[in-house]
Amino acid sequence: MAHLFDHRHVSKLHDPERVTFQDPSKLFPLVRPFAKGDSAEIGSGSGYFFFPLCEFLAGRGTCYAIELQPEMLAHFEDQRKRLEKALPIKTLLGPADHIDRPDHSLELVWMVNVFHELSHPKEILQDIYRVLVPSGQMLVVDWKKEDTPVGPPVDERASEVSLYDHLISAGFTRIRSHDIYPYHYVVEALKD
Repeated sequence: MAHLFDHRHVSKLHDPERVTFQDPSKLFPLVRPFAKGDSAEIGSGSGYFFFPLCEFLAGRGTCYAIELQPEMLAHFEDQRKRLEKALPIKTLLGPADHIDRPDHSLELVWMVNVFHELSHPKEILQDIYRVLVPSGQMLVVDWKKEDTPVGPPVDERASEVSLYDHLISAGFTRIRSHDIYPYHYVVEALKD
């Protein structure tokens, strides 16, 4: 299995300095418009990206927080209690290669700092393709495979080219990159 982020270091995920190099609101303009529909984050962790995106998507449908580690879901629930308003959120404890949602049930799926941790990237990307509606969108944000002042060791990171290869293998054909963050690549993939 790939090296997972250690839940005992969850405070790093909410370090106020993080917003200077990975502000969740910078993803908002990339979200394709849809009036109604559900969305999900794979590897939602403690919710650093999840809660801002779910609030941005409010009124459109349920936001699913899908997490592999039960300990991270506990941290997620702690953050959820701090929210000032109720959001349509459901949590799912999921396996590393399957999303517990029906075919064609999600408009948007995103993952942040998770691709390099995947032990079954081919299987999970195929499953994301399965659960997306036609013209559904996937956004992947992950560490560039180069030295940066913060982040995991370079040898634990996955290249953007590797991500493209896996997305193509999963069935995605409309793929493009966005230059938003200094230490991360952002890749958008649309389901045909």
